[in-house]
Amino acid sequence: MTPRLTVRDMCGAAVHAVRMSWAADRRGVLTVVGLQLTTAVGLAGALLLLRGMVGDVMPLARGGGAGVDLSRLVSGLSVLVALGAVGGILQSLSGMRQQILTDRVDRHVISLVLRTAAHTELLEFEDPDFHDQLQRAVHASRREPAKVVMMLVAMLQVALTVLAIAGVFITMAWWLLPLAALSALPLFKAAKDRRNAVYAMHHSLAENHRRRQYLEQLLTRRDEAKEIRALNLGATLHTRWDSEYAQELTGMTRLIRTYAWREISAKLLSGAMIVGVIASVWALVNAGMVSLPAASTGLAGLWLLSSRMGTASQMLNNMGQSLYFLKDLHNFVAAAVEPLPGPAAPVRPFRTLRARDLTFTYPGANRPTLHGIDISLHQGEIIALVGANGSGKTTLAKLLAGLYAPTGGTLVRDSHPVTDLHQLRHCCAVVFQDFVRYKLTAHDNIAFGRVDDQPHHSRIRYAAESAGVATHLESLPDGYQTVLGREFTDGTDLSGGQWQKLAIARAFYRDAPFVILDEPTAALDPQAEADLFARIRQLFAGRTVLLISHRFSSVRSADRIYVLDSGRVIEHGTHTQLMRTQGRYADLFLTQAAGYLSTTPPAP
Repeated sequence: MTPRLTVRDMCGAAVHAVRMSWAADRRGVLTVVGLQLTTAVGLAGALLLLRGMVGDVMPLARGGGAGVDLSRLVSGLSVLVALGAVGGILQSLSGMRQQILTDRVDRHVISLVLRTAAHTELLEFEDPDFHDQLQRAVHASRREPAKVVMMLVAMLQVALTVLAIAGVFITMAWWLLPLAALSALPLFKAAKDRRNAVYAMHHSLAENHRRRQYLEQLLTRRDEAKEIRALNLGATLHTRWDSEYAQELTGMTRLIRTYAWREISAKLLSGAMIVGVIASVWALVNAGMVSLPAASTGLAGLWLLSSRMGTASQMLNNMGQSLYFLKDLHNFVAAAVEPLPGPAAPVRPFRTLRARDLTFTYPGANRPTLHGIDISLHQGEIIALVGANGSGKTTLAKLLAGLYAPTGGTLVRDSHPVTDLHQLRHCCAVVFQDFVRYKLTAHDNIAFGRVDDQPHHSRIRYAAESAGVATHLESLPDGYQTVLGREFTDGTDLSGGQWQKLAIARAFYRDAPFVILDEPTAALDPQAEADLFARIRQLFAGRTVLLISHRFSSVRSADRIYVLDSGRVIEHGTHTQLMRTQGRYADLFLTQAAGYLSTTPPAP
């Protein structure tokens, strides 16, 4: 169900937009407001001057030019021309300053969205509703706050113009002013209906937009390009993208056709009401109740009023849509509960980390991914997790790393329940199987392991040496300052194994007491894998290592092995103990080992 905005919501969103614009560029806001107000005051002055000039011209029109002060008339015309020229200059200056203000507000608001997204708990990214909220917040962050501020300023200008025109009407026939104002009501009603319909459509298409963006990424990104071409998926993905876009275009076309007739009807009705006001004015002139100069000025003001009201209705329509999206933006930013981390506290190793009856369920899932997990990790140990795909190994690792909060059960560190997930993350280094390949410099790729500290090249080089990638990085054109991405000028790329070593180097640089390695050697050749695991105790001496791997040759030397199946720990012990019990671990180990045993005798 699409949410609706109350008047209070709209006022709150407008105030929020003004605050964000003020925070981004207060001088720009003051400049734009000042220029617009000056323009409005000039227009009001021109209208009053016009009334006096009409009174001077009337004797000439009746053939009685005697006594007419032509110099006053010429001076008045000159002032009107000067006011018009100054008004044009002010509008140009205002337009240029508005562009600068818009860009600065854009940067400020998009920064808020990115900051919020970066400090939102990982679990939120598993929820489709969060991605819809993020999509709408991103949409709202692009020029919507600045647009609202510009419209509020323009509405203020319209209000001042209306006041100036109202002054003329009051001196002529005050009762015509409400009739003139009523002529705008059909326009405002049609604009409101269209605004609600447009927002409802965009709200319902948030997931459609995300699917389109994903298809666009598949068709344009370098990493996906090779497989897209190998499978000849280009035309198929483009067709799906076009179909998703057609859904939005069809909805928009239907909406425009529906509300176009409503807006045409509203304009016809508004025009008929204005014609009625004009007829009333001329009736008053013919009856001698209103002078012709006053009537002429009043009708000129009525034309301006009609024009301004039409503009105002369109502004309110656009501003209303922006306020809808700004409410989404405000809700998204306000929902972030984790502040930017301050200076990092010293990393303190733990003696034990235990999971007691740990349970976890993903948002929207029908059943838990983990059920009553009990596991213990001690300082200096290498602990292994094994099990079939989907058994919950990586999910458990994310809980132990503080990336997810458990749905049930408790994490206990050194006999104290864990309540600060950020502190737990601070003491953990993780190498995921699907690690990120940062298309920045090699230096950054390693230094990102501990961004709280000032980068130290000697530590970066030591981490690269520990991971076995230092020699290759030093041979790059710019050494550690080489950009790792062929999409960028003078950039290069690494092989899959080299990227994996770089991710491991990042973990070394983090220098955390708890290290999680999720399939850390999947892209390494057998010799590199053997070299790494032969030195793993030496490289991570004194640290707790949690190792996830499908290669049993890598985990057999672990101090303790936990076997997961369907989210439960079904066995644990050393390799020797588990082989002796001939349970699930022994079956998996022997099945994998059989693949390396040849049953065919070697050729003579």
